[in-house]
Amino acid sequence: MGTDDRRARAAGGGPARTGGARSHGLRVVPGGLGPLEPRRLVEHAEAALEVVVGAVGGPDTGRLGRIPADAVGACYLDLWICDRLLRHDGGDRSAAAQCLVPLLLLEGVGGLAAALGAGLHRPEPASVEYRRRRRVLVRAARERSPQVWGRLARRMDRLAAGEDRLAHPLTAVRHRALPPPLPELVGGLEEERRRLATAVTREPAADVRYGPAERYALLTAAAACADGWRPHGAGVHDSTLGVGARRARLCGALCRLSVRLDLPVSESARTAWRADVLRCAVA
Repeated sequence: MGTDDRRARAAGGGPARTGGARSHGLRVVPGGLGPLEPRRLVEHAEAALEVVVGAVGGPDTGRLGRIPADAVGACYLDLWICDRLLRHDGGDRSAAAQCLVPLLLLEGVGGLAAALGAGLHRPEPASVEYRRRRRVLVRAARERSPQVWGRLARRMDRLAAGEDRLAHPLTAVRHRALPPPLPELVGGLEEERRRLATAVTREPAADVRYGPAERYALLTAAAACADGWRPHGAGVHDSTLGVGARRARLCGALCRLSVRLDLPVSESARTAWRADVLRCAVA
């Protein structure tokens, strides 16, 4: 189990490991386990997803209803978003990753409780392991360092100067060349990117509070997801994952980020990718 399905990981390579215990804004808790870097949190979330899928099975078992299936797909997408952010935005040292990864993973893993259902609080090994992994994410979200917000503000200063990734479009591919529902999702996020870029040129980033900084981090994650996208990208194709597996991951990720940014998303853009994403999640 991973943020990419096993076949795609074999084709494209796994995420680069970023070592080192330097804090870079991560808070060390006296008497605790030390700073948990974003990549370590991804590993905990992957383990939680794997143990839940192992306990309830895939769609063919009949034990995965619509709501639990949506929760499994959502957790998989949050893992994929975090993996892309870590790959494309500086790894564990990324201020956007330090801000978002604990929250996204906690939301995704927390939703898996719906898949365990009544077994959530039972002493079965799967439930015990799930609860243990979730506690790690709760702690990480609670202990985010306040320094992260200052580092995000400095990143927004670079955006105002036109030197940040968000000073450029999310993708170089023209919207008309994108397959549906990507034109809608990319279009909405692109408008939000332009609004933020305009806003930071009018107001010093040091004066910006948490809300705009978190929106900056979410848009940075969207850019990381879109980086390298090609409508007819090369690579190994596996029909067992559905013809839209690669597109489904991107659509699902951009949809979740759009919802978190309170952007309007049509019903078709919310649902067109779900079946393929679920197949990836349980592969």
